[in-house]
Amino acid sequence: MGRKANQAIIGAFVVGAVLLAVAGVFVLSGDRFFFAPRKTHVAYFDGSLEGLDIGAPVTFNGVRIGSVTNVKVVIEADGASIRTPVFFDIDGRRLHDVAGGTIRFEQDAGELDRLIAHGLRARLELQSLVTGQLVVALNFYPNTPARLRGVSKRYPEVPTIPSSFETLTRTLANLPIETLVAEAIRTMRSIEAAASAPEVKSALVKLDRVLGDVDGLVQAVNGRLDPAMTALQETAADMRATMTDARAALAQLTPAAGAAIADYQALAREARTLVAHADTQIESLAFSVQATLDDARSVLGDDSSVRYELATTLQEITRTARALRTLADYLDQHPEALLVGKRPEPRR
Repeated sequence: MGRKANQAIIGAFVVGAVLLAVAGVFVLSGDRFFFAPRKTHVAYFDGSLEGLDIGAPVTFNGVRIGSVTNVKVVIEADGASIRTPVFFDIDGRRLHDVAGGTIRFEQDAGELDRLIAHGLRARLELQSLVTGQLVVALNFYPNTPARLRGVSKRYPEVPTIPSSFETLTRTLANLPIETLVAEAIRTMRSIEAAASAPEVKSALVKLDRVLGDVDGLVQAVNGRLDPAMTALQETAADMRATMTDARAALAQLTPAAGAAIADYQALAREARTLVAHADTQIESLAFSVQATLDDARSVLGDDSSVRYELATTLQEITRTARALRTLADYLDQHPEALLVGKRPEPRR
């Protein structure tokens, strides 16, 4: 006979396997199920819960803070209504206030009531379009009413609001589909009748004729527009050539005009010098005549004809000097008068 197995060794192996399994669960769960402060809450949703399974995530503003623990279907005694409470746990370590303290969702602490007053609501959201899985999403919706069933006395209740898909479904369900379809059919029949009316056919024929006339008019305008554009381009080219010639002529005329002005200025300077010299000689002559007259005054009397002639001659000489000064000033201002003569004065 073989030796009997040692029962103590077998028991030790079994205990060791159990301890390893417990340690593995502890490591994989990250102490989530052992030491995490959790509180179960309940929410009542009006719509279908298809796609919401036990273990589905519970999120707050997109961050997972818990999971769904149970979903029940409660039928009233009279069978008139059905309630589907959804139970979910919230990890208390995931929510903190500004000061760093942990936010407790326990109803007796009053924190949940304060959050509900600020707009805390639960709604179902689609987690994946492929699988159709739902999640319980918590967030603040201040402008929505807080609808509480008040049925569960054991678990704190979080008010719910319809999801976007549920709202769209209700809107579509409330639409008068039959009326809209009937109106659409009547509209299509009216359009068909209007399209087959003789007036419409006649109008289409006239429109086709008008479009043909417009096409012919456009072609005629294009036929006349091309020669006009060609002539316009040739005119523009002639204008550019004329402007080029004018610039060249002006460039040649500018040096000649500058030289003529320089000659006029030199001639004016010479005339001014000549007049100044003549003025000096006339003044010397006048002084000489005056001296001679003074000498003759001692010889001639007051009534002498020689004295009168001498006085007249002196006056003529004086007027001549004034005329020469006037001529010098005019030539200084208008040197071109030596070539073209004095310009006529404008009439007033």
